[in-house]
Amino acid sequence: MVNKLLNEFDFSVYVVLIFCSLALSVLGVFVVLKKVSMVIDAISHSVLLGIVLAFLIVKNLNSPFLIVGAALIGVLTVYLVELMGKNPRIKKDAAIGIVFTFFFAIAITIISVHIRNVHMDTDAVFLGNIELTNIKVLKKIIPILLINFGFIVLFYKELKIFIFDPTLAAILGFSALIINYLLMTLISITAVIAFDIVGSVMTIACIIGPATIALLLSKKLLNCIFLSLWFAFISSSLGYFLGIIFDLPISGMISVVILIIFLSVLFFEPQNGIIAKIIKNNLQKKYFMVIAFLMHLSNNEKHKRLNDLQQLQQDLQWSSFRYQKCLQKALNLGYVAIVKKQVVLKEEGKKALTKKTTAWNV
Repeated sequence: MVNKLLNEFDFSVYVVLIFCSLALSVLGVFVVLKKVSMVIDAISHSVLLGIVLAFLIVKNLNSPFLIVGAALIGVLTVYLVELMGKNPRIKKDAAIGIVFTFFFAIAITIISVHIRNVHMDTDAVFLGNIELTNIKVLKKIIPILLINFGFIVLFYKELKIFIFDPTLAAILGFSALIINYLLMTLISITAVIAFDIVGSVMTIACIIGPATIALLLSKKLLNCIFLSLWFAFISSSLGYFLGIIFDLPISGMISVVILIIFLSVLFFEPQNGIIAKIIKNNLQKKYFMVIAFLMHLSNNEKHKRLNDLQQLQQDLQWSSFRYQKCLQKALNLGYVAIVKKQVVLKEEGKKALTKKTTAWNV
């Protein structure tokens, strides 16, 4: 396994992967916060129209103008989605569906009618040809990475206000519209360049996945950006190594690693993970049972009724297991005591009950 990894490891491919994932993930936090994640999927379909139109002009599948055409259609897709989304009667997801299906349908029609005999590798479109790439493609991805970083550094304060409070942005006097279109243009161009290098699967995964993981771990925007970059680096590295070891497509493997990390954080995150919430809910449920038990004891004492150990279970209509568990917890907390088969509410129990009922009444 180690020998295979050492023999097949290609430093240039690894570097391209890392830079590509960083360029995609740095803007991913804003995409997720704006709730326009599916715009990336729309771009991945609609850029086919740009490629087809550019090919009709240059008649060369290797021409760089195909990327230019794809980028222009990608930007146009974003603008049309934003324009249609402003209509209160059209939801953003509906606008995305209308635009990308329209562009994709036109592209398929043109291919069927005019360039039916031209071979287009659909596998390469979805999974990319990262294994066959070389260090020269860094000329494409490094500039866009630097531009993305520069945009965030220059407009960080404006982006923060625009994302969380567009109305305040307008009141403060800067155009949220300009910031929005600049952001979406950069996202579109970055996505199109990445499609050409690593395919649409990894592109979508690297924009949305690391950002979503980061937002599960932190509520601070700057922390989320750095965490997104970190998870993009980790998932790209692991995906590349696992792809070599198991002879699987690297782009697809990176997407799988991102999914595994996301699910791990979703379930096992100590504060807000699913398992942590289940444990907290169970603890709260048990504590509320104890409070309900104390309230019943207190009411009986007010009406001068005996809190008989056996009779209490019948009065509460709890199962034997539930009653014994609640009684044991109340005893462990020092809220009650058992005296001659009578359950006595202690001073600590009265204080806990008063504190809880006061909090509920506030």
